[in-house]
Amino acid sequence: MSKDGTFRIKGWHVLAGFIAFFGLIIAVNAVFVIQATRSFPGESFERPYERGVRYNEKLQARRRADAEGWQASFTRDDDFVVSIVNAQGPVDGLEVDLVFKWAGQPDGDKKLRLTGIGDGQYQAGAPFTLKGGRFEGAARRPGDLWVFEFGGQL
Repeated sequence: MSKDGTFRIKGWHVLAGFIAFFGLIIAVNAVFVIQATRSFPGESFERPYERGVRYNEKLQARRRADAEGWQASFTRDDDFVVSIVNAQGPVDGLEVDLVFKWAGQPDGDKKLRLTGIGDGQYQAGAPFTLKGGRFEGAARRPGDLWVFEFGGQL
């Protein structure tokens, strides 16, 4: 206050206002950054760089699967059953793995190994509740580097 009773803004008022304003902005940004990195680390799958480098191999594998008529379908009751066929019919003797994905929660992804039950079918009891989301599957013959990849929506 000045001697005549009116309020005057002085240099230290302006400095205090700037510090308070930018201090609040920095504090809010810090809270947002901490919450964002705790809730989602930014990687939605393992080894993203390696997967990107090998993308051409994945495209080549898809072309081979299309040329040989590979298809996968699934059913879900008490167990999860995947049927795999190609142009010659049902395909047995594969190692089949599934990964159930929950968007934005890579820690919630669940892996499952299926067991062959004959006639191109592979099954596993899900030790967790399947509430929705998507899954990615990979089928390969033991000792073969080629992988048939498939996926679906629950």
